[in-house]
Amino acid sequence: MALSPENIEFPDIQNGVQVHHPTFGVGKVIVRTGSDENSKVLVKFKEEGEKKLALKHAELFVEKVEEEPAEEEGGAG
Repeated sequence: MALSPENIEFPDIQNGVQVHHPTFGVGKVIVRTGSDENSKVLVKFKEEGEKKLALKHAELFVEKVEEEPAEEEGGAG
């Protein structure tokens, strides 16, 4: 089920987030401008360089970044 442009806000796609595009591959959001369906992003892709994209058409997905496990306090002793 496709969302209409009026319902798209893209809250997870912010500056510094790693994203995936079906054509350009993996990249990092450099700048996000605008709001709601008028949002645009400048993404630096690993292979394709920088691309300016309209979020409502870009089909960007946030890449899951594995977080390092937190170290336990107190240590062995």
